[in-house]
Amino acid sequence: MTNTVACTGGEDPQVTEALAAELETLTPACRADAGRLRRYLAPDFHEFGASGVEVVFEGTAERVAAYTDPEGEPIRIERMRGVRLADGLVMLKYTARINGRWSHRTSLWRRVSPGRWQMFHNQGTPTGHP
Repeated sequence: MTNTVACTGGEDPQVTEALAAELETLTPACRADAGRLRRYLAPDFHEFGASGVEVVFEGTAERVAAYTDPEGEPIRIERMRGVRLADGLVMLKYTARINGRWSHRTSLWRRVSPGRWQMFHNQGTPTGHP
């Protein structure tokens, strides 16, 4: 099962690339594979999770992989949109349903080479159904 999402901001090629990277990180197959997910996380990655926990790069991909079923239900995404803040810097915003809980999400992506992006910040804020 795939998660089809309508995204806005994709008229900008940099936003389109960052959107594609974000969507990949949200697939069960990517989340269940620590090595695959780690390639999308910058060494200075930082997250304020919807759970209230503050997370850094070290061990994040392994923790996510440990609790993700690669054949499991995809994360539900609504109202994903993006904006280029500067050359090679994109902010994405969306609402997600992860493990039955809704949260507003914001992520910051940096281009590390042509066509390759890494997330260096993510924020999750719990919410009711969007």
